[in-house]
Amino acid sequence: MNGTYIKSAFTLLELLTVIIVIALLMALLMPSLDRARRQSTDVVCKNCLHGYGVAGLVYLKDNDGLFPAPPSEWLYTEASISEEHPIGCRWHDQAMATGGDIMMASPQYQGKMWAYVGQGRYGPCPTFRRFARRRGCENAAHRRNIDIRPQNSYTMNGYLGSERPGGVLSESEVRDPSEVFFIAEENSWSVRPNHPRFPARWLSAPLSTSALDDTVLLIRPGPEVGDCFATYHRAPSKDVNRGRGYVAFVDGHVDSIEAGDQLRKNMHGGNSRLGPAGNLSWAWAAKSPPPGGWDAQ
Repeated sequence: MNGTYIKSAFTLLELLTVIIVIALLMALLMPSLDRARRQSTDVVCKNCLHGYGVAGLVYLKDNDGLFPAPPSEWLYTEASISEEHPIGCRWHDQAMATGGDIMMASPQYQGKMWAYVGQGRYGPCPTFRRFARRRGCENAAHRRNIDIRPQNSYTMNGYLGSERPGGVLSESEVRDPSEVFFIAEENSWSVRPNHPRFPARWLSAPLSTSALDDTVLLIRPGPEVGDCFATYHRAPSKDVNRGRGYVAFVDGHVDSIEAGDQLRKNMHGGNSRLGPAGNLSWAWAAKSPPPGGWDAQ
């Protein structure tokens, strides 16, 4: 056999064994890779919101601590609202993107904080973009001819720059800058058990009755509900109503809040880490308590 080489090859059994081992390794690795991908996306979203928080601090410093009045001052002006481009569609209206041609060429459309957070500086959260495209725009003012192309996923606290009960006009009036939110994430759909397409089956009463429909997040006291913080981060695959959202506070720091922590005692019978007032405790800006006190919420 001198000078003769014996060629060897995989048998069918060996080939099948290798394929099975690779499949098992992939099955073990995929959940970890998916978690890593979601966590990296979360970091991007959190950093964008942190940018809004820092921009808010700079704005307050430049404006003697006075907040812009929502909804028609902080990002867009009232002059920018039209039948063709309603405020309820701003978050997905590509023509009104903060870095788009219309906004760049129209200073009269730019709100007081536009120079700090506009010009395309902070895009929408990638996680929001994915869910919003799937779930659409849930508000009465939505125009079907405006494509769902998410441009923004952040809204301002409706009690800041406001004279409504619970509202304040300046930073010095805020009961606690580290406990009152400035900018937050919001869903493009309402979170309620009777939602016709995306019911929140774990709820006995609505967490929100309106979706992202303007640039203001207003959490009302009592059973009227209104808006809620986002619930789409790190949510179970089959229930995006049970995740968490990120919130930037008046002092600039960013925190997250889980869907269950937004519950208010009298409305849901839940126990929130934020106390009986749930998400209202992060929204109510005035030093005076809401009607009936914090324990009545």
